[in-house]
Amino acid sequence: MVHKLLDITPTPDVLVALTRTPISPLDALSELVDNAIDSFRAAATGGSLSPVRQVLIEVPGSAEVDKGEGLIRVRDTGAGLSEEQIANAMRAGFSSKNQFDTLGLFGMGFNIATGKLGRVTRVISAREEDDYAVEVVLDLPKLIQDGAFAVNAERTAKPQGISHGTIVEIKGWWPSGDANSGFIKDLAKIPKNTLRERLGRRYSTLLRGGVSDPVHISVNGERCKSFEHCAWSAERFVSRQNHGNIPARMEFDEVIERSRRCLRDGADFNGTTQCPRCGSSASKEVVHRVRGWVGIQRFDDQDDFGIDLIRNGRAIRVAEKASFFEYADEVRGKAEREYPVDQQYGRIIGEVHLDQVPVDFQKQNFQQATPEWQAAMHYLRGGSLLPTKWPVGKPNESPVSLLFQGYRKVRNIGRGDMYMGQYDPVKEKAARIPREVEREYHQKFLRRVPGYYDDEKWWELVESAGQSPITATVECSECGYQNVKSAETCGDCGHVLIAKHCRNSECKEEIAQSDLTCTYCGASQVPEIEMPWSCAFCGTANKAGDEKCIMCNNIKGTPHPGSPESLLPLSEERPELSASSLTITMGNGRPSSPLEVVVRSTQRSIMATYGRDPVPLVIERKPGMLSVYVDLNHSAFTALGLKPEYLIAAEAAQYLHALHATLHGRPEHTISALMTETLRKGWGYSVTETADTVGAQIKNLFNLIMEKLVAAPTAESFYEELDEVQQRSMAESMITSGIDLSELTSLKKSGGYLRFCDRDTLASFFDSHPESWFDGRVWSDGWPEESEFGPVVAEKLREELHLKYLRCLQDCASYLRYGQPERLLVIRASAAAEFLGDKLS
Repeated sequence: MVHKLLDITPTPDVLVALTRTPISPLDALSELVDNAIDSFRAAATGGSLSPVRQVLIEVPGSAEVDKGEGLIRVRDTGAGLSEEQIANAMRAGFSSKNQFDTLGLFGMGFNIATGKLGRVTRVISAREEDDYAVEVVLDLPKLIQDGAFAVNAERTAKPQGISHGTIVEIKGWWPSGDANSGFIKDLAKIPKNTLRERLGRRYSTLLRGGVSDPVHISVNGERCKSFEHCAWSAERFVSRQNHGNIPARMEFDEVIERSRRCLRDGADFNGTTQCPRCGSSASKEVVHRVRGWVGIQRFDDQDDFGIDLIRNGRAIRVAEKASFFEYADEVRGKAEREYPVDQQYGRIIGEVHLDQVPVDFQKQNFQQATPEWQAAMHYLRGGSLLPTKWPVGKPNESPVSLLFQGYRKVRNIGRGDMYMGQYDPVKEKAARIPREVEREYHQKFLRRVPGYYDDEKWWELVESAGQSPITATVECSECGYQNVKSAETCGDCGHVLIAKHCRNSECKEEIAQSDLTCTYCGASQVPEIEMPWSCAFCGTANKAGDEKCIMCNNIKGTPHPGSPESLLPLSEERPELSASSLTITMGNGRPSSPLEVVVRSTQRSIMATYGRDPVPLVIERKPGMLSVYVDLNHSAFTALGLKPEYLIAAEAAQYLHALHATLHGRPEHTISALMTETLRKGWGYSVTETADTVGAQIKNLFNLIMEKLVAAPTAESFYEELDEVQQRSMAESMITSGIDLSELTSLKKSGGYLRFCDRDTLASFFDSHPESWFDGRVWSDGWPEESEFGPVVAEKLREELHLKYLRCLQDCASYLRYGQPERLLVIRASAAAEFLGDKLS
């Protein structure tokens, strides 16, 4: 047999092919930052610490790029590289870095990042011990033309002021028509402050330092500031039954396991002296450690929450939600969202370091099929967050689960659910503070204002939420009577408290400030010089002496009744209808700028035009903000059945449509398309009434009911009322859940058997023992007592209350038996679930 050795060295076209890898401009820039940070770690490992760990980034503006000018420059103050090290950095697929302590993991990141940004890359590196610098230029078009993987390394004088470190420069933008022609433009278009903020979030822990000296990163001469979570301090807590005090911040540093791993491919040595995969003996003991903290944000938000997952100082996942707040149901084969479900807003946040968990090729995510990831998630969140899904006697006490049990919803403003509030004198209870106040406090946090950067001022609003303020009074100087602050005359003796002098020069007596005529001489106090005026409502021209409009009776000087100025004092903010930082994907594939939609409900009809019917809402438009005033009693909502969210989303869509005039004419840039996306992103969970979402709402409702029913005083006696079919169904559910039937005796006594009863059985429990569900056990309503209403009236009230709740429970229970329910059944079941959910204690 004849053997012939074949040369399969790839052509330089491979480098161009690598530039087609789909990554974002920020990821490409971050790849160069990663290499700079790795140089600091390498210097520390070699015993030559850098006095200042600094990365200086220069990015051109859009105008320069459009003219084909400018360059990208990333410079670090590391130890510098030799000719061989530079060659290895440029060699596709080579990496001398171990897989556990560095950010640049795969050996091709440098080629992909530099090649996507430009055609020519220049590397200059200097070491302290050398009297020269090494310069290498990688010109991709020239390499292809020459057909060889070869570049020249030249020894040159060190750049002025640089004794050690590495400079990477990229220029020669890809021409129009090339797949990468728009890549550098996308990077240049990012506002430099935005670029600094995004890098500040991605490398926040390195910028802060702590374990080691901080890394200083600057963009175009201005330093990036480390992102900081606005979290409650560890001494704040809530108290929950069965869990005790749950702190608002939990820190941990847990060793999951130790193993010896290959430095080349990361394989486990499994007690041997050689790698079972590549045969190398180069290894390192790897300590799989999970460290960091999870906690509660001082405000809740629709999108701004979640846990940052960090590897060796770089945030791989920012504000991760799915891994912590969705539960993979292996039986049903899909993930179910567990938080937030009681409302749209969440507030669980954190920073978790997973330095030993592998990441994917593009550093977009961790490899979630690896044992390292699975072990970390088991420690951080455990199984399901819902107690109804826990195995009997095995509560989920992971850090994320404890936070969920303590802070899953915001119902009791103040200390109860640890949320800021203020006393509402109309409702005579605590109400959450307006979103405007939260934003004001957060801005002061970002500016590090004392009391706001720490949580002292925030906590004052938690503690004072339910405290009614002391009414300010004014003491009468004549009789000592205490009057309300706004009183113009004493309520006891009539003495004038807030006075003015009579306009009559012959009188000049002191009279009450609001008096239109003098109580002494009868002279008019209205100024005599008047001008004709136009009505702000109907536009009618009125004479100088007219106090009211002759057409519409609108009082002179008052604003238009449909204007924000008129509606603001007669309205209240509705956070559940508002949308904070609303962003959608526009027709060009780019996200819109964040839009604040603040909704206020009015206390009267909104008259937009004289002589016409009232309108459901009006809009006040400001840059980046829509203020919506809505009349929730308008016939559009009460008679036509429209949801306010649909009309609010339509106004937001109209605003975005007009704002992006350059997209007019595109088929995807229509009011209907924008409204659909706006409604989904801003109010999706509150307005969706599909069969599946209503079913999920009902299942969650019954889970909450079951949590409250366990240990109900009548639960044990109700067991004896179960018929054969109900007992058989309960037993099958216990067996399916892995519960030994021998435990039934203890479960019957504790009421725990109710967890395994079907929904119809729970409805039957209510039908038999309704009195044990009220007065805060399940429902917040009280059970009518004879001592309060008398026997006849109390019995009548009980019958009505019993029947109303029973029908809603039966509607919800029967709905879950339908495979494809008709629309009318979906609406009816949704209404029943909403009614019962609002009544939960």
